[in-house]
Amino acid sequence: MHRRHPIWYGLGFAIIPFFVLFIGYTNIHPEIYRSTPRGFDVSNDEEIMGINWGDEDKKDPPLEYVSDSLRGISISTQVVEVTSFWSLWNAPSSQLEYKWTYKVKNLTDTTLNISVIYDLEGKNDEVVASTNASKTAEPDETIEFEELGRLDYRDAHRVTGSGWSISHRKAP
Repeated sequence: MHRRHPIWYGLGFAIIPFFVLFIGYTNIHPEIYRSTPRGFDVSNDEEIMGINWGDEDKKDPPLEYVSDSLRGISISTQVVEVTSFWSLWNAPSSQLEYKWTYKVKNLTDTTLNISVIYDLEGKNDEVVASTNASKTAEPDETIEFEELGRLDYRDAHRVTGSGWSISHRKAP
């Protein structure tokens, strides 16, 4: 007597390899499912934030905070060369490009060189990434810093907020 095999055996031999290859494909192309993490679209203004001046500048501050913001722009992923089946399981690294802006007004009657260090902070105020910028501001001028930064995608998930520090000196 001749025994028949159900059609499911044939489908199983076709579906399982297809499923494994599909999972391998998504593993080497994480741009399909990776997106900007939460916490990368933050904006603050003078109602929420301000500059914490020391005793000497508290009564007559030289600068006035206007606003700051942080925004994730894009995710770039390293291109992987697939040379064998096993190459499908080596996930490539990705980087998040972000843009931060910071506005401040010079309240003095002299030209100032202003420097801002913008930090991306994780839990317990750890600094995950940091970028800095400097500009010159004329008296009573509001200037805007607009800078780009990059960090590893895995580090981007550790970011819980942003912080900054500012310094100034008279321009030569």
